[in-house]
Amino acid sequence: MKLYLINESTNFHLGCNDVAMRIYNHLASLHRENGLFRSSVKQLSSALGYSESGIRYWLSLLKDAKVIAITRRGGYYDFDVNHNVSFITSNN
Repeated sequence: MKLYLINESTNFHLGCNDVAMRIYNHLASLHRENGLFRSSVKQLSSALGYSESGIRYWLSLLKDAKVIAITRRGGYYDFDVNHNVSFITSNN
């Protein structure tokens, strides 16, 4: 079974895994609670239990998919999250 992230605003599909889904859901939750928010890769890594390199990899892909917007501010990033996103599974 394959997992896909869909940006419903652009109809862009991205093959992903549970890690990407957890990262996106965590960021979306923080965004719903706080609006635009600031975090470091280290904080996200600690909160989610993944390596910093893994977090950076998926953040880069989520940014390219226009699912999140990231602005670097020193050692931190400002995050904005697109909420027109869904995850689907496929047997193909």
